[in-house]
Amino acid sequence: MASHQTGKSSKHYPYASYYFALALIITWVGFSQSYFGRLNQVTIYHHIHGALAGGWILVLIIQPILYQQGKLVLHRKIGKLAGYLFFPLLLLGGLKMIHSMLNSAAAYPPGAVNRLAYLDFVSVLLLIIFFYQGISKAKQLQLHARNMSMTVLIMLPPAIARMLFLIPWFDSFDKTLNAAYGIIVLILGILLLDDHKKGKIYPTYVLGIVGVAFMLISQNLVGDWQWWANWMAAYAAL
Repeated sequence: MASHQTGKSSKHYPYASYYFALALIITWVGFSQSYFGRLNQVTIYHHIHGALAGGWILVLIIQPILYQQGKLVLHRKIGKLAGYLFFPLLLLGGLKMIHSMLNSAAAYPPGAVNRLAYLDFVSVLLLIIFFYQGISKAKQLQLHARNMSMTVLIMLPPAIARMLFLIPWFDSFDKTLNAAYGIIVLILGILLLDDHKKGKIYPTYVLGIVGVAFMLISQNLVGDWQWWANWMAAYAAL
């Protein structure tokens, strides 16, 4: 039975681990200056959050390999441990980072923290949705894999935006954030096109592209939302 499953599993997503590894590299490059270049200056909360985010991507690198090798029992055990312990801590860490950022507004361009906080809060909401869908569809491989992939794609824009600052023309949050979310929309468009070519479009990437496109557009309006500024001031005061 195990050998049969291995043969069958190896046909699914043979390059998934490489894509997740690429996401980890992008994250490292993106945060090479703002985090890794300042390790002695950031708080313990930044270290914990960074470890959890990197650890989550590392889990998603390992999981496809275990699945392809037919090690489904270990795959499920790691999935449960990461899902019910690791992921909630990652979300809580994200909320803590938002709070910390709002209380460090002076270190950012005017109005940037409210915009970044908006994107982070929407990201947390989308992460919860895709994680829940991924867990609830654990026995439906196509949906499970796509929802787990979305948890990484939703996490990538902050790293992409910071990486773009390494390119001279990208000299503002406005440019890098729009480009970063635009890149994710493009990636999701390619994934949807690939699904279409294979004969079936799954709802995961449709929801993903709608959600990210909404973030791409709405982030440019946040500066005009006084109600959001009031909410963020209240959150920062907690």
